[in-house]
Amino acid sequence: MSLLSAEGISTGYGGMRVLWEVDLAVEPGELLCVLGPNGAGKTSLAMCISGVLPAWSGSLAFDGLDVTRANPERRAGLGIIQVLQGRRVFPDLSVDENLRVARFAARTRASAATEQFVFELFEPLTRLRGVPAGRLSGGEQQMVAIARALFAEPRLLILDEPSLGLAPLLVQGLYRAIRRIKETGVSVLLIEQVVGAALEVADRVAVLEAGRIVDGGPVEKFRDSAVLAHGYLGGHFGGANDG
Repeated sequence: MSLLSAEGISTGYGGMRVLWEVDLAVEPGELLCVLGPNGAGKTSLAMCISGVLPAWSGSLAFDGLDVTRANPERRAGLGIIQVLQGRRVFPDLSVDENLRVARFAARTRASAATEQFVFELFEPLTRLRGVPAGRLSGGEQQMVAIARALFAEPRLLILDEPSLGLAPLLVQGLYRAIRRIKETGVSVLLIEQVVGAALEVADRVAVLEAGRIVDGGPVEKFRDSAVLAHGYLGGHFGGANDG
């Protein structure tokens, strides 16, 4: 049984539909990468799965439970945790305070093992625990955002364009961390536009274009694929260039 199963999901904003009958599944322990150009509906898909954006039609099941009408808090409590695009840290709160927020949001407490893993994964945060998050670099803020999600003990971690705004060297480190998270058994739904590093960690790929899934399959099908790069993504195989 799939951990996450989306069938015929359509949604949008106001009267404008942005997703059209999307079918998607994430298996236990799998990293599924959703690729697509700007405006394809990738962020809307992530928000619909986490409950921020309600589905207009179709159904969502998580570990066999129907969560189509469940609110974001209920889904977080079940283990669906999203790292929003743009990091969204609380700038006036310290790193430690940002991490504690996750415990209240998901109504859970990070285990000692999770805390140890997080600070080993993002070692720079150990010396920044008392520093307001707004004073951190973009790369450090992304570490806080993902660490906060891990403190909520996710079963499905949704990462929405985590490389956005980061320099290539930082992107490499970020994807090493994502690989280690996957190796712990956490399922990952990775939303990306920049492809190269994402294909190195993915198990499967789904390609979203104009609100519809237009292709998909094992990652081997898409590695070194000029058709994918230039047909769907405009050639974006590199990393972002600021950060």
